[in-house]
Amino acid sequence: MKRSSGAFAWIGDGEPPLKGLLCTEDCSPGDIAAALVSGGLDPDSVSAAVMVSCGSGVPWAVYQPEGEPDPWVDAGASAIVTEGTPHAAAMATLEGISRLSESATTRNPLSGLPGNAPIASRLRSHVLEGGFLAAYFDISGFKPFNDYYGFSRGDAVLRSLASILTENLSGHFVGHIGGDDFVAVGRGDDFLDSVRRVVRIFNGRAGGFYSGRDHAAGGIEALDRTGEFRFFPVMDLTVSVVDGEGCGSVDDLACRAGLEKKRLKGEIVPDTVAGFLGGGAGPPGYDDFRRWIEADHPDTVQIKALLETAGILGDTGMTGCLTEILERDRDYRIRKSAARALGSIAGRDSADTLHGAMKDGNVHVRTASTLALPFVMGKEAGPLLKDAVNDPSTWVRRAALRGLGISGWPGAAEILARELKRPNDGRYWLNHRQELAAALEGASFLGDPRLSGAVLHVLRNNPGVKKSAVWKTLLTLGGARCLEEMNRAFRSGDHHECIENLSSFDPGGLSQDESGELESLLASLELRRRGDRIQVLRLLARIRYEPEGGTADWLLDMTASTDDAAEFETLLETLQARKIPPRSYDLARVVDRLSGEKLKLGRRAVVSMLRWASMGRYPVSRTYLDELLRHDSREVRTAAARAVISLARKNRK
Repeated sequence: MKRSSGAFAWIGDGEPPLKGLLCTEDCSPGDIAAALVSGGLDPDSVSAAVMVSCGSGVPWAVYQPEGEPDPWVDAGASAIVTEGTPHAAAMATLEGISRLSESATTRNPLSGLPGNAPIASRLRSHVLEGGFLAAYFDISGFKPFNDYYGFSRGDAVLRSLASILTENLSGHFVGHIGGDDFVAVGRGDDFLDSVRRVVRIFNGRAGGFYSGRDHAAGGIEALDRTGEFRFFPVMDLTVSVVDGEGCGSVDDLACRAGLEKKRLKGEIVPDTVAGFLGGGAGPPGYDDFRRWIEADHPDTVQIKALLETAGILGDTGMTGCLTEILERDRDYRIRKSAARALGSIAGRDSADTLHGAMKDGNVHVRTASTLALPFVMGKEAGPLLKDAVNDPSTWVRRAALRGLGISGWPGAAEILARELKRPNDGRYWLNHRQELAAALEGASFLGDPRLSGAVLHVLRNNPGVKKSAVWKTLLTLGGARCLEEMNRAFRSGDHHECIENLSSFDPGGLSQDESGELESLLASLELRRRGDRIQVLRLLARIRYEPEGGTADWLLDMTASTDDAAEFETLLETLQARKIPPRSYDLARVVDRLSGEKLKLGRRAVVSMLRWASMGRYPVSRTYLDELLRHDSREVRTAAARAVISLARKNRK
């Protein structure tokens, strides 16, 4: 019997017991899909025999009389075929184990999720033909993050996302297309709610993958596709949900979701630390490191800089050397830098060494190792970080609290809640305050709304932590309790710190009634500061439901009263995001203000105004439109031309 991908072989004395089996000498190893092994052989030697005769990774079953199966299962058998089993059933068993093995090879080796072949099959059967939805996930800013921190740390981000997808989309199909592109297939409100929850959790946790300085800055400076340096904000997970209507192929689905991207060439690093220390002869070890020190006599600052450079470059060739340094070097400063570099590289092969270093006699080394562990081990770091929360040093305790959130370990919420509610039990007041701040960061990274109560405890008892930091965490967690506290703060006038952190709040989890309540509340505020008004407008732009009538009129009326260019541009973006078209007199009023120089707009704001105008059916002043069609900026000319076409179509009789 032949399968499309290979033959079934017999390993044992004599002729094959079943028709259709081939002796191993009659076929080459690369042609064999599965093997049937004689029960007369020694179980302990069979795996090696299968590998020699059939090749690596070929599954096998044992053919024997009724008997004890355990020795064979322990030896690696995928199935037991009892002598006397009907021929068709026996051959079906071999076909089954070969298919399972083949299926395993279609999984993405990094995430463990189904890869392109099963994804394409599921999209065809369920989305193109079955009426299901496909949700395409993409991490904005992942490419510069990967170039900046290195591939290993980028892999840690992808493993984290794969874990979040698997947990929150249980019961639905999830696949890994490749790189930072993932897809899920499902239908119904539960599926859509789960998709939105995945986005909220990942975006809340993303900041934890950046170094302290970069996280505080809100992102990194890296090369863009033109080769120029620019600022890239913290990574953001975006999702496009599409159906199969009108699509004839899987590629059509991908085009509809906007996920066909050009592959960019990253910056080529001219040298590596591993190449420098090893002389290009292979990965260096501790002895190579010591020889460099003895030959060149670098000072401690230079040594630390070289080790941390390995982490910045994601230099996996240095992993072995760094682990040896962490285990053997006497200078705690050098051990600390080795631990930091291992955390940046984020390779799982450094997990045991970092775990051991959490018992180091020097607090700086313990802290650096604790900070590194969640990047390397993910959820598995959780129980180890739980123990580190009780370390004698406040620095280690803080690192552990932040790391618990980054790890995503299920038990982290209980520990963080306990720490947030812990009274100052004799600890130095500054340590207590900073440990609370670290627990708040951990809660933000974890993104579990169940922690809202503990965060509210900190907010209301005011134990010295910055109120703004508490609000940022509460808004990141979201949920009903957060909304309730926002209402209280707005109504009492105690809303300054809340408003300045509104960008952390994701309204995607609100119901339509809750969204309407929040809209009404925001529209009623009397805000004197421009920055506060802009924050409110940006939040309103992110609400997914159709705006209440009062909210729409309030926003449209603002076009007549807002004089600040930046605020006006934000207002236009909000009107577009909420799909609120201009009324018959809104455009004329805006153009009059522009012509009278009561309002001055930059290029981007003019483009936003034209896009907003295109949403309605009322004409823009002909004189003003002619002026824009001859504008120096191509972007403005193009936007004006599109507005002309859009308005002409809508008014076509």
